[in-house]
Amino acid sequence: MAALVPVPVVAAACPREARIAVHAVRCGFARVPLDHANPGGRSIRIYFERYRRRELGLPPASTVVAIEGGPGYSSTASRAGYLRLWRPVSRLRDLVLVDLRGTGRSGALACAALARSTVGYARRGGRCAAQLGPDRDFYSTAQSVDDLDDVLQALGVARVDLYGDSYGSFAAQAFAVRHPSRLRSLVLDSTYPVTGTDPAGSDLIAAVRRGLRLSCARRAGCPARTRDIDPVALVAEFSGRLKKRPIVGTAPDGDGNPTRVRLDQDAFVQLVSASYAYYGVWRDVQAAIVSAESGDDAPMLRLAAETVTVDGGAAAPTSYSDPLYLAVTCHDYPQLWDPLTPLRDRRAEVIRRLALYPVGTFAPFTGRLWTGVDYEGFLACLGWPSAPDAGPPVPPDAQYPEVPTLVLNGDLDTITAASGARLVAHRFPRSTFVELHNSIHVTAIYDRDGCASTIYTRFVGMLRAGDTSCASRVAEVRLVPTFARSLAVVTPARSLPGDESVVADRQLAAAAAATVADAIARWQVNYDGSSVGLRGGSWSYTGTDVAVFKLHGASLVPGVAISGSARWDVYGGQVTATVTVNGGAHLHVRWSLHEQHGLSTITGNVGGRTVRATMLAP
Repeated sequence: MAALVPVPVVAAACPREARIAVHAVRCGFARVPLDHANPGGRSIRIYFERYRRRELGLPPASTVVAIEGGPGYSSTASRAGYLRLWRPVSRLRDLVLVDLRGTGRSGALACAALARSTVGYARRGGRCAAQLGPDRDFYSTAQSVDDLDDVLQALGVARVDLYGDSYGSFAAQAFAVRHPSRLRSLVLDSTYPVTGTDPAGSDLIAAVRRGLRLSCARRAGCPARTRDIDPVALVAEFSGRLKKRPIVGTAPDGDGNPTRVRLDQDAFVQLVSASYAYYGVWRDVQAAIVSAESGDDAPMLRLAAETVTVDGGAAAPTSYSDPLYLAVTCHDYPQLWDPLTPLRDRRAEVIRRLALYPVGTFAPFTGRLWTGVDYEGFLACLGWPSAPDAGPPVPPDAQYPEVPTLVLNGDLDTITAASGARLVAHRFPRSTFVELHNSIHVTAIYDRDGCASTIYTRFVGMLRAGDTSCASRVAEVRLVPTFARSLAVVTPARSLPGDESVVADRQLAAAAAATVADAIARWQVNYDGSSVGLRGGSWSYTGTDVAVFKLHGASLVPGVAISGSARWDVYGGQVTATVTVNGGAHLHVRWSLHEQHGLSTITGNVGGRTVRATMLAP
């Protein structure tokens, strides 16, 4: 722990979002050294928010601290998620959120080179490094976690229950090694080793292969399985076709905006890589490949418009700082070149190193494709000068403390692979590792399945994970079996007792349910509350914990227009919809998104015939 010297603190007005969240919150800035090795030198300001426990009259059990990821994201910008996670343990615990240096209100790093565009990311990164100057080397994990220790000292906080997600878990590990006496407990959500990772991400592409196979094996109607092909081979063959003929067209992005798309191999790698954060990739990609093979590019173009980074330079640095991302990753992460290699020789060294990997390491892609993605790829630091004399996040002989540690990771996470999370858990002597089935990146905050957050609450309260069996009961990803080009090829729902429908009626019912499910699936990449159907029409939604969708002629299957409303209990999982089809048929649809291999029920009237049917929940 750092020497107990006074840390100046200045009070600041709390943002409205913080003030309305709880009954008592304090905000301010702590002044810390730019370089902790030179405490008498220049200083910077670090922003914090402290939310008070519900029972202020009782002594605190500890203080919860949460660190956001990226690197580049602000912890306080994610306050809603952290507050939700904290409330079950808030009776005797404060919550402290600190924007790490260079993020949010802690002097968010900015540079002209990345202010308007991120196309040509590595080249712009080199220019950004020059614009930031030598101070860039002080924006490292080690300096950031020493800042955090200073802030806790200034607030009089002794022991903490530390939660970090994504890069926040990397920083949390460094904090644990550098300031072990501060910790009461440690939770690492979607984590990866501080030392020993592969700079080419071979573990992450292995996670992609694993995810493709797991998601297919767990879902009836998986397109690859129905074609009797390995899903990894399906993706590899499609990537090979894109090399010869990229797909070009216009498709709606997550907000329904028409977007010009050129899906070449590089863009397809970006699309597949987005599976770590977007269930829609797992859900749609195999069926979209099959559709594209038959001449229907619309599903694949839409998925590309939702995931491929065209230009990430629009975000304000206080929301997300690309310069901070580069400062940290280029300083703290291993690279595909020696730190002493001159900038001009790095690319040649990358080529030599990639040639040393065994054949098939980067399947379903090649090493060049996998590592060469432009935006925040494995070569993002090509133009960023090394700082070989700067301190690492943890010393080479780091001793990981014997603090109660919980490691959470999704088995479909492709940016912090479960294999790396297991290694992290092995390094902490008193750790529990929980792998959540069918889950992607970051499991506890905004936990729609109610599993990881429950385990977290129990762990912070009792310092043990307890029953973790819910991790194997998370429902499978509802893979789309096919994107039908006509109603005639839709698999009909199955009749239940009392059903009077004909096959065409039950095909209509199945198409209606799938259209509602398609809109709900796109909620994850929708930010303005409205979008469009794949084949036409539109939909909108309101609400957060309960989302109410309005469909206006939304079409997933050509010629089948769905209007009406659907209610999705985001955390309870229930979906109920009342819709009309083509202005005539009236249907009620119900299913649960939390039930493994669950069924949906469809009732109503088509052409005067009573419909009572069921199908695998879409």
